[in-house]
Amino acid sequence: MEICGGICTCGSIYAMDRSGHNLGEIFMDALTFACRGDIDRAMSLGPQDYESADFDYSLQSNTVGGKAKVGKLSKIIFIKLRGDRK
Repeated sequence: MEICGGICTCGSIYAMDRSGHNLGEIFMDALTFACRGDIDRAMSLGPQDYESADFDYSLQSNTVGGKAKVGKLSKIIFIKLRGDRK
């Protein structure tokens, strides 16, 4: 699995959508990554099983929120599983 993102020190998975228009795709990528690549598990999770937040992200200034000074804004999403559901 290849996503543009990683793991935060708090344990959240984050993924970035450079275009800012594919939030659903990066959401599923991040959720599947959080489930260690198990797409069936990711698809079986409901909103009660994770916390998520998405933000505008500027590649040029490496900042979250606000407006891009040059170019367009990307999106970044954070997902953290609640508990240890295996």
